[in-house]
Formats: sequence, C-alpha cells, structure tokens
Amino acid sequence: MRFASWSYLFVLSSAAVLAGGSYREDFPVTNQAAHHVKMEVEADQLIVPVRVVLRGKDRAALDARLDAIKATLLKRFENQDGWEAQETSFSYTRVYQTYARSSSGSKSTLFGDEDEKSDVTYEATASWDLVALAEKGSKGLEILRAKADGLVNPKTEGEKQNVGDPKFRIGDAEGYRNDLLDAIKGDFEEVKKHLPGNGEYRLQLPDLSKPVNVSSLGGRRFLVELPYTIAYITPEPEKAKK
Repeated sequence: MRFASWSYLFVLSSAAVLAGGSYREDFPVTNQAAHHVKMEVEADQLIVPVRVVLRGKDRAALDARLDAIKATLLKRFENQDGWEAQETSFSYTRVYQTYARSSSGSKSTLFGDEDEKSDVTYEATASWDLVALAEKGSKGLEILRAKADGLVNPKTEGEKQNVGDPKFRIGDAEGYRNDLLDAIKGDFEEVKKHLPGNGEYRLQLPDLSKPVNVSSLGGRRFLVELPYTIAYITPEPEKAKK
C-alpha cells in the first residue's frame, strides 16, 4: 500500500486560494477547498461472475429447478474458507404471450367478445459472484470455473448458463478508513506549516457517513479515497482607533 503523492501537492497548490479570502467587519468569512486523500492498494478478491437463465411455462417447476441449481452451487463452496458464492441478482420475466383469435365474424373485439388463448412463458434469471482470494491467482481461477461447470443441463433448451470474465475486487474497502483518516490528519498538519499565519485553518470531514470510494487502476491495482475540506477563517480586522 502507498499513498498517492498528488494529494499533498494539490493541497499546497490551493493554499493561496484559501489564504486569499476577503472579510467583512461584522463577521469572519469561511472559505473552503475540497480535497481527497488517496491510497493505492491491491485487490484481495478474485471474482468469476455466473449467470443462469431458465425458461418454462410452469412457474412452480422453474422455482424448484432454480432452488436445485442454487443448492448444487452452494454445496460446492460449503465449509471452504476464502471461497464463496454470493448471489448478486434474481428476477422473473414474462417472456412472450400469443393469442389465438376466434374466426367467427359475429363476435365483436370492440366489446370483448374475442376468444383468446394465452401462451405464457416465464424466464428466471439468477446471478452469482464466485469468490476466491486474489492470491490464489490462476489456480484459483481454474478452481472457480470448475465450481461453475455443469450447473444447467445443456440438453434442455430452456436452460442456459454463462460464465463471465474474471475480475479483481476490494472485498472490504471500509477496512482502509482508519488509514485514510490518519493520512488526512498528516496532510493537514503538513499543509499548515506552509500557509500564512494570519488566520485559522480547520480540518473538516463532511462525508464520513458515505462509504470509502474505490476506483480501478487496472489489474489488481485500486485507489481507495476519502474527501476532506480545509477551511480558512479570515481574522476579524482591528478597528481603527479613534
């Protein structure tokens, strides 16, 4: 792990803006500049996404089949630390509906006298992230793909499965929060040494309720970051002596 150096440089570059605030005699004015402290980290999880699509006219039969697939998948991860199947989405859709109309000319479709027979097909879609420790590397990827194999019956037209491209992920971004807060404090103390002394500088953390932000740098490299604000409070001017 290492802190991005541009965070500190960006704070220094904006110091002149902070120090250049105006004031009124009746109250001090607070100027603020928003910054982010960033830390480069490596992914700790390897993910293989899996998607299963089932089609059928019997909703209850689809439910039972999907439950069986889910049970099979979870069984493959049972009692294995560092390996997990996380369900990410689930949905049902009515795929299509056709109608057979009456050929009788004596009935009116306007007043609802039409004979109809509906043919409804349901589609159930479920997705999982198959998770391994990133340190497992290519061997871990091979194992995850093996665990995803054979969940559906390829001979059945109404069952399909897709195994997506592998990706890396930060499993617990919140675990870096304290490190980021320590870095923010260090940045603030260092910046104050280079700012004019004719005012008060305050560190503010306005978004602590929000999660730690994560962005990808490619491969296993990610940035985790938190925003903070340095506020400059202009001093009240000394009133002219009479």
